[in-house]
Amino acid sequence: MAPSIPVLPLLDVQRSVAELRLAGSWHSYHVSDAAALAVALANAAAPPYWDPVARALTVRIPRTGNPAGQVLIFSLSEFSLAFPDATLVG
Repeated sequence: MAPSIPVLPLLDVQRSVAELRLAGSWHSYHVSDAAALAVALANAAAPPYWDPVARALTVRIPRTGNPAGQVLIFSLSEFSLAFPDATLVG
């Protein structure tokens, strides 16, 4: 089982796209509820973690009476990979 990785996602709420820098390159993912993810990230009590096997972003938010906070899990879908060696013709 691969360990979760702490990340700092870039989130575009209008396009419902989250971008994560993983192993030195950027990866784009579709977020089904970008507004909820934006609120969770704004209120996060700890860095979000990326689980590459489950393709899930875990965000921990504070909760009264619960020292560990509440864990919110957002499932992300990766977009098709771009070809970095493509060249413009014309």
